[in-house]
Amino acid sequence: MQKYDKESFIKSIDSISREIKKIFPDRKYFEFEYVFPLSEFSTVTHRQNGDDYVIDKYDYFQGSESWGHPAHDIMIKDDDKNLIDDSTGKYVNVVSMSGGIVFSIDTSWKSGSRLRGGKYVKIYDVTYDRIFYYSHLDSVFVFPGDIVKPGDKIGYVGRTGRRTILPDGKTHLHIAMLKLENGYPKPVEIKKLIFRTKEKYFNAGKNK
Repeated sequence: MQKYDKESFIKSIDSISREIKKIFPDRKYFEFEYVFPLSEFSTVTHRQNGDDYVIDKYDYFQGSESWGHPAHDIMIKDDDKNLIDDSTGKYVNVVSMSGGIVFSIDTSWKSGSRLRGGKYVKIYDVTYDRIFYYSHLDSVFVFPGDIVKPGDKIGYVGRTGRRTILPDGKTHLHIAMLKLENGYPKPVEIKKLIFRTKEKYFNAGKNK
């Protein structure tokens, strides 16, 4: 397997993030404007009640072979696993929590692929130097270079990924946030942020 020089990648990421900031629109989106990453659903549950974040020996540069689960899984109501909300009869939207720019997507996943995250979207939050990672998507509606604001639809919740597609896999969104520190993406626990934005979503009556 081909190996890459991690230090060179870190320098590249740091350089690219600086260039993006130069061309990004002046409008910044702050954390109080973040939204829950799903919309148009009846109800959701959280793996281990939201205590599924495990850092372990995670290394961003190991990709699908990395250890740990520095993220959160949000399951929709889909007992028959047809990717549709059992109560609404509709697909569930995955939306961008933050503002930012789409810098990476993958829509090539097919059953049998070893790509653990399946179809995914990565968005760079210019305001806070954060990367948001949304995976196991059924469909992706954005492209690299697209500028998004909080709440913009980026895909549908799905079951793509080498384990999620298995019979016991649940239809869910896997979401992670990483903070760039001198170009190195380090995972950040966002349980409180997820639950706070979910409360805001329900208080606004958007699930009705």
